[in-house]
Amino acid sequence: MTQETIVAAFDSAAQADDAARAVEAAGIPAANITQHAGTSAEEVTTSDVTPAHKERGFWARLFGDDEDDDYAHESTTMHDHSVYDKTMAGGGSVLSVKVDNVERDGDRILDIMESHNPIDIEERATGYAATGTTSATPMASGASNDTQTIQLAEEALVVGKRVVNRGTTRIRRYVVETPVSEDVSLRQENVSIERRPVSAGTVATDAFTDKTIEVTEMNEEAVVGKTASVVEEVVIRKDVHDRVETVHDTVRREELEVEKTDDLNGGTTTGTPVKAA
Repeated sequence: MTQETIVAAFDSAAQADDAARAVEAAGIPAANITQHAGTSAEEVTTSDVTPAHKERGFWARLFGDDEDDDYAHESTTMHDHSVYDKTMAGGGSVLSVKVDNVERDGDRILDIMESHNPIDIEERATGYAATGTTSATPMASGASNDTQTIQLAEEALVVGKRVVNRGTTRIRRYVVETPVSEDVSLRQENVSIERRPVSAGTVATDAFTDKTIEVTEMNEEAVVGKTASVVEEVVIRKDVHDRVETVHDTVRREELEVEKTDDLNGGTTTGTPVKAA
């Protein structure tokens, strides 16, 4: 886990305050967020010419510069330090954020700070070198070369996708009992006794002895059994297909209208709006 300090300079304290609050809301402890403001940082020279091995003081401690760095690195760092110092001298603020886990949070915190429009160090340093001024805003001598910047922003439509639950299809198998009936023919035996007179005849040899005759009656009764067989099968399948949906929304774009007042003739000339590039 690598620790790193991210530093950004803003032309106003309000911008730095907004950026600090956004960084803290992103989970960075307040103790790791420091805002530097004032006419200048302690021990920092505002001279454009700084000796290569001059004591670097406040900014060296903030950036953690190594005294063994080569001359080229040291000169570039001190030049950036001069830009920060001049920004503060012009009423701006410098915001430093100590990121304990730069691999996890570094890019995210850097994006948050850049979203609050910090100054471009290289561009500002180039302006200072060209004009020789110590103001926070590069400015050349003479009103004719006064330079100010208006930024024009434009929104772009970003369409993403998310998975939405459209409902659940439930298939349940259950048992239904249905009464059924069927006729079956059953045989039943009955013993009947019939007495009938006979004409005189010869007496049987076993006459006047006991005799027993047994006749068994047999009946059929219905026996119920069941057999099971598969009569149908149900196949459950989920099909996936793609569809194209057109998303409608609006995006905003800042445009520029140039209005020039003619003080000599007392008239006003309005130019054609200029779109952002």
